Amino acid sequence: MKIKTNLWTGIIMGLFSTILLIVLPDQVPLPMFNSGAPSPRILPSFAIIGMLISSIALIVQSLVFKKEKIYEFNIKFELPAIILIALLCIFVVLIINIGFILAACIIFPIMLFYVGERKPFIYIFTILASIAIFYLFKLVLNISLPGFGG
Repeated sequence: MKIKTNLWTGIIMGLFSTILLIVLPDQVPLPMFNSGAPSPRILPSFAIIGMLISSIALIVQSLVFKKEKIYEFNIKFELPAIILIALLCIFVVLIINIGFILAACIIFPIMLFYVGERKPFIYIFTILASIAIFYLFKLVLNISLPGFGG
C-alpha cells in the first residue's frame, strides 16, 4: 500500500492539533488570581499552534506544490513497531487499572524479551529503574502516579 506521507501527516496532525486547541481550556485551568506571570496555557498553546501551522504547510506542500513523499507500507517490516506500540497502549491501560509499578514490572520485561534481550541484569535494572522513577515522581517531584491497584 502506497501512502502520501506529507498529505496524510498534515491531515491527521491538523485534526489532532485542532482537537487539542479545543480541549486545552478544560485541561489547563487558569489560576484563581492574576499574578502578572504568563498563563500556564501559553506554552501548550504555542506548541499546538506550531503543530497546526506545520500541518497546514504540509498539506499546501502536497496539494499546491506537488511535493510529496510516497511511502510503501509493508506489514512484514512494520509489524515489530506495531507490536511495541500495542504493548505501550496496554501499559497505559495497566497503569490505570493496576498501577505504575505493577504495569512496568509486567510490560517492560515483555518488551525486552520481544526485542531479543536475554540478560537477567537488564531485566532487574529495568524493574528497579521503574520503581525508582515512581518514587522520584512521588517523593521528589510531588507528582502522584498510581502505585499499586490503580
